[in-house]
Amino acid sequence: MTEDPLQAWREQVIATADRLDRINYFQLLGVSKKVAPGALRTAFRSLATGYHPDRHSHAQNEEFTDALAAIYRRITEAYAVLRDPASRRAYDTGLQAGVMRFNPVWLRQGAPRASRPGSTDAGRRHFGAARQAAARGDLYSARNEIRTALLYEPDEAAFLALAKKFDGG
Repeated sequence: MTEDPLQAWREQVIATADRLDRINYFQLLGVSKKVAPGALRTAFRSLATGYHPDRHSHAQNEEFTDALAAIYRRITEAYAVLRDPASRRAYDTGLQAGVMRFNPVWLRQGAPRASRPGSTDAGRRHFGAARQAAARGDLYSARNEIRTALLYEPDEAAFLALAKKFDGG
């Protein structure tokens, strides 16, 4: 049985809107962290055109139109932050600390810095190994490392958050 491609896309839009808070601006726009201004603008325009709520005003599904509006707003936010060099630097700093959305206060006060979570050397070591494994795309090793870190510190919030992310969160 063939699934309706339009219905599949609508479901994908709703699912994306549900996980917007776990997607950083680079992932949302589908660009690398070293994207050139022209490529950033092209990515934004392409996505903004496809997700603009007015383009789908005929849709009678309120959940779908709300999801489109949320994604469109976040795409616009992402482009505004990434195209401005000062905002982008502050966002990059916040992103290293695990914060996915930009806060304009960061331009005056500075973005949050990544702290070293954990209170034991072993916990911190395995947490770092989990992050490194994830960065190179080795989710199997990342899951094992974060589970080991949790053996040392089962209540550490940063460890729990990372474990949740790797387990489909």
